[in-house]
Amino acid sequence: MSRTTDFQSPWRFWHGAGVLAAAMTLYTGLSWGHMELVRQTVGMEAYLGNGPRLPVHVLLAGQWIKAVALIGVLVLLALWPKRLGWAAVGLRPVAGIWIALAICVALVLFLFRLGLARMIRWSLPGWADFMPDPFIFGAGQTVWMAGLYLVTTLVVTPVVEEVFFRGFLFKWMSGHRPVWLAAGLSSVMFGVMHILPPQAISAALMALVLCWLYWRTGSIWPAIAAHMTNNALGVVIGALGVSGLSPGS
Repeated sequence: MSRTTDFQSPWRFWHGAGVLAAAMTLYTGLSWGHMELVRQTVGMEAYLGNGPRLPVHVLLAGQWIKAVALIGVLVLLALWPKRLGWAAVGLRPVAGIWIALAICVALVLFLFRLGLARMIRWSLPGWADFMPDPFIFGAGQTVWMAGLYLVTTLVVTPVVEEVFFRGFLFKWMSGHRPVWLAAGLSSVMFGVMHILPPQAISAALMALVLCWLYWRTGSIWPAIAAHMTNNALGVVIGALGVSGLSPGS
């Protein structure tokens, strides 16, 4: 299936490299502060899965740190200097059939992710500590805090990550390197951002498909729809896991 849309990068190589370096530097610095917050509250054992569940405000801090770092740098260094609109990073209309296809793809990918989780538990049992959902809704959580967590996880994070990693990073790389290499490198970087090995592996594999959706349509909305679907399924499976009903448990 051939690509039918224009996919030229508006950023020169060194301009894009500077945007990437600035985003990663800011994100690393803010994340260091977030890790210090975790250490001072529940301890790093909780973050790594071998301890009490993380307070929801700690998880929210991590997601919003990422959002501010990525979108802030993207707007200030990539879009504003060239007077580019959001269409430059893929926020443009797309046929509804692509949204439907993306949701179906996300369902298939999620089933694959569950199978991967089972394989990891069987072949690398030591990694099991990295795999529990880090947060569960408890009686101590307010309704608005739980709602903010869901909105952030299901809407904010998918939009931010797709706009930056596919809308900017993959598009910039593909304008200066072969598409397959750009997809591979940007997907690995996306996986690394998830830190913990099982999540990093599944995120990188999913990213390859999300790159294809963007490259094929010229719109980031199908990738966002797939990402939202994946996160929604993750929340559901996490909730089932608390009751011991998770298919990946």
